[in-house]
Amino acid sequence: MIPSSATIRFRSDGAPQVDASLRLTGSSQINCFTYPGKPPILAIDDAHVQVSITVPESGTVTPADLATAHRLAAAVASYITGLHERLPIADDRAA
Repeated sequence: MIPSSATIRFRSDGAPQVDASLRLTGSSQINCFTYPGKPPILAIDDAHVQVSITVPESGTVTPADLATAHRLAAAVASYITGLHERLPIADDRAA
């Protein structure tokens, strides 16, 4: 199994680039944290890599934020469809 990983690349213009590869398993933690009066936070934690997703401004949600969330949901739906259609599903009992 290939584990989750993250690398940081330092570019010549001074702006670092972070590349995180999540290899989600049954022990990966995926949560959505909600707080009164604040936008939610989607959190993914797998071994040594943690990713959190929220809006840029903590006190407001814009139409652009909602459009981005819908794009994220559409990408996740495509990911799920791809898992079902492109590869055979392994039988956990065989492991």
